[in-house]
Amino acid sequence: MDAFSSRGTSKRWRGRGALGFLRAIAFSVLVVFALFAGLTMSVGDRLIFYPDSGGDWTAPRRSNLPIEEIEFQSGDGVRLYSWYLRAEGAGPTVLFLQGNAGNITDRLDVLAALSEIGADAFFLGYRGYGRSEGTPSEKGLYLDARAAVRYLTQERGVAPNRLALMGESLGCALAIELASQERCGGVVLQSPFTSVRDMAARVLPLFPAHWFLKTKFDNLSKIASVSAPILFFAARHDEVVPFSQTRRLFEAAPGEPTWVEFDDGGHNDLFSRHRSEWKQVVSAFLERACAGK
Repeated sequence: MDAFSSRGTSKRWRGRGALGFLRAIAFSVLVVFALFAGLTMSVGDRLIFYPDSGGDWTAPRRSNLPIEEIEFQSGDGVRLYSWYLRAEGAGPTVLFLQGNAGNITDRLDVLAALSEIGADAFFLGYRGYGRSEGTPSEKGLYLDARAAVRYLTQERGVAPNRLALMGESLGCALAIELASQERCGGVVLQSPFTSVRDMAARVLPLFPAHWFLKTKFDNLSKIASVSAPILFFAARHDEVVPFSQTRRLFEAAPGEPTWVEFDDGGHNDLFSRHRSEWKQVVSAFLERACAGK
């Protein structure tokens, strides 16, 4: 009888030991998960926005481009520093909304290209980028973009149907947000993504970071509300924004959007590799979309 009791006790202890071990593992996993969740919520925007306050701010003068240095206030009073180029003739005006890294000094070649096709160009300096005040956030950048439209239409007299919104990567989210709520002549989207959540799921497939990100930039849910003509640029081998996301956004767009893809080049060199074709496509699109007087 004593031997039987001893064996039973041994089995119970082994069972309790195994259960305790599993509980310890589960607790450790939950702790790690909670830490990652907290880290994602606290520093999420730092993983999305990469502003730079440097750059060559004297380059426009040396390039002989007629660029005005513009300072104006965003909707919440943040001072923004931007560039405005007035081309010769009566072409449309392009509001250029850059990607998430650097600042407008890195896009001088795009500014020159727009000037060459006869378009006025306003290069918005987001809050926290370049010489602008503030700290970038989804809400803040939406305010900045709306303030730029208000400046162009109210202060410079640009007719909404003569205004084109041009987004580059993250800037596409601002262009889509604006075009879904305000009148414009056309929208140019270069390497747009479906949403930040989809991008997070791609970058961290084993951790659901998208559950905890405050920043959404949900382009897919807004694209159907855009009534203006849309031009899409995509690089088939884009190493940052999956080609499939850009294509999915195109397929969800209303009307008959224009699709242009390139087999070579990637996210950051699409324009530099295809400058001539880019100019031709953009020029034809602007002429068609912003033809109204």
